[in-house]
Amino acid sequence: MLDLVHSESIEPEEGIPANRIAPITVAGLRVDELIFTHGFVHYCDISKCGGGCCHSGVYADLGERDEILRHATEIGDAMDETQDRDTETWFDGEIIEDMDFPSGHAIGTEVHERDGGISGFTEGCVFLDKRHFCSIQVAAVNAGLHRWAWKPKYCILFPITVVEGVLTYDDGHSEDLHHCGPAGAGNYVHSVFESMREELQYFVGEGEFAKLESYYQSNRERFEAARLSESLIQVTV
Repeated sequence: MLDLVHSESIEPEEGIPANRIAPITVAGLRVDELIFTHGFVHYCDISKCGGGCCHSGVYADLGERDEILRHATEIGDAMDETQDRDTETWFDGEIIEDMDFPSGHAIGTEVHERDGGISGFTEGCVFLDKRHFCSIQVAAVNAGLHRWAWKPKYCILFPITVVEGVLTYDDGHSEDLHHCGPAGAGNYVHSVFESMREELQYFVGEGEFAKLESYYQSNRERFEAARLSESLIQVTV
């Protein structure tokens, strides 16, 4: 595994500044205001990014791993000839402790050599097909389910992650991405929060999401000023 979508921990010197933590909690999580002020692309567009965020795999909760393996036949059927349908090759076998996962433990999806296309990467998650689509998501849709029904939560949430109980922006993984990373041409048009409303609502639930929406709207002028200021910095650097 390389740089994964979910970070295991934040070292003290890299911690989130206290003045960035919002005075609300959502689904038991604290909230980093960076999700309201950092720019992001309007939506996920595989034709422009080539699934770059999937190049290094993801950590999945052990329950999510088990859910994937329960549907191995459907997921395998959704894979193409460039992918390995052997379930023994789907996860890296190393279980880590991380309390940001429901079970307190996680395991990484394997990374195989891939034609990264426009993403620029030469490796990708085992579930990434030659079109740069996720076979887990494709399989769920084929089964008539919500497209994220079997997908690890940190895949759904990117570029948002949870670190030490804080809902925050995954800047470490994002900086490698040419389209939706901080230097991407399509960035800073919207805030991360604006772009990720659907994903956040799916993750925390409709009632808890309403707290996020209310807090964002109450502070929108301040957040927009911060986002536009950062956008100008990006343009002039």
